[in-house]
Amino acid sequence: MEDCIFCKIVSFELPAHVVRETDDLIVFLSLEGHPLVVPKGHFENIFALDNQIASKIMQEAVLISKVLKSTLNCDGINLIQSNGSAAGQDVFHFHLHIKPRWFNDDVVLSWNTSAVENEKKVALAENLSKLLS
Repeated sequence: MEDCIFCKIVSFELPAHVVRETDDLIVFLSLEGHPLVVPKGHFENIFALDNQIASKIMQEAVLISKVLKSTLNCDGINLIQSNGSAAGQDVFHFHLHIKPRWFNDDVVLSWNTSAVENEKKVALAENLSKLLS
């Protein structure tokens, strides 16, 4: 993709602080300074990933998370990944943020955590199960 900033980083047309590179993935630091796991192929979002690349992304995220926790001695890690404008995606090339966290840091992740009616959960679980069978 010509206009994709991550494709330009993958092809080394733009500079980045590359942490690790494999045949299929590149890990570099975000503007905010935390690692991003990015497939080298252009996949717009999670819906475009195939199982092989998805598996490699998660395996890489586990490795990077362990090393990041050890390096920074952080209290925890968030894996953050957004798909579509409504979800806050702003670069339309799949990427997984590995965000180190400390108690009382200034990071805010929020959504309504109110319990959903049981009937709605039952209906959704049944529909998902049927489609996944």
